[in-house]
Amino acid sequence: MLSIKLAEEIVHQTMTRLHHNINVISPEGVILASGDKERIDSIHEGAIQVAKTGMPLLIDEELTKQFQNCKPGINMPIKYHDKILGVIGITGNPKDLQEISNLVQLTTEMIVHQVLTESESEWQRKNGDFIFKALIENEPIQSEINERIHKLPFSMKEPFQILLIRQAGYEAINTLSLNIENILYKQPALFGQLDLNEYYVLLCGSSVNNSENIINQISKLRKKLEIYIGVSPVVHSLMEMSHAFNGAKSALAFSTKNQHVTFFEEVEIYTLLKNRTSYDVNKFLTRILNGLTEKMISTLEAFFESNLQLNICADKLGIHRHTLTYRLNKIYELTGYQPQNFEDAFVLKLALMLSKQK
Repeated sequence: MLSIKLAEEIVHQTMTRLHHNINVISPEGVILASGDKERIDSIHEGAIQVAKTGMPLLIDEELTKQFQNCKPGINMPIKYHDKILGVIGITGNPKDLQEISNLVQLTTEMIVHQVLTESESEWQRKNGDFIFKALIENEPIQSEINERIHKLPFSMKEPFQILLIRQAGYEAINTLSLNIENILYKQPALFGQLDLNEYYVLLCGSSVNNSENIINQISKLRKKLEIYIGVSPVVHSLMEMSHAFNGAKSALAFSTKNQHVTFFEEVEIYTLLKNRTSYDVNKFLTRILNGLTEKMISTLEAFFESNLQLNICADKLGIHRHTLTYRLNKIYELTGYQPQNFEDAFVLKLALMLSKQK
């Protein structure tokens, strides 16, 4: 149905372009909005006939005697998805109005379509947010949630995967949201905002199979925006959604400028220590990293990213292999852990990861 607010907007938008009075009327014949304020809330019998037949009605001076509370003009149905929502009437000589009547009808239906489509989209967004937040709470799924799931524009089939996206800063937040919506267009996925600068994407069914492409497209937005992405493990039940969400959250916590897309599987071993007390973690980090300079830390990071390959790391840093070896030996002197030894490298890598998480 047409709201009074929408009816008034149609009258305003149309009358600013025409020198004729406009009436917007409900299917029951009640004038909802009009340039002639005295006619609002009165019954327009001609509009009732238009709503019943779905056909335009031209009312001349003679027909005004037949229809109560009608003035000469043209009255046309307002349709949305082939359903008559109301009637729009233009007051004046119907012969003079025939050329513009179709344009007025088309413009009115475009306004209605835009407003109602946006309203439906907003409801779907809120419904999606409600469903997502309920699923990640690790509570039994209530009947209300199932009802809401059935109202989604796609079937919520397994498997499932969650992406969490964080934007650094608050510039162009609308741009990020619109870009992600375009990437997810016609994909079976929920998308919404968790916080001022954090978004979620819940991929379902076929979109999980297409996740690599979706992640790559979102990742390309880094050319314009500073974003970080945490990717959850794939789960096969709605009851596992809490696990998927926590996995994506952990992955996002480890994302950095050097690695802006992080998969849970890459950091899973480090998340096993998340219940350790901050005192123990601080003692560990102080013991391992306290004597290292920023250059040494960046050297370690590059060395681990190069899979402990000296030549690859030296090329990555743009230094001679001997210089790299000198730095690694210096780190060994300061920490007691040799980066080229697998077990020692694991301890150093763990310290770096915990330091970033803090």
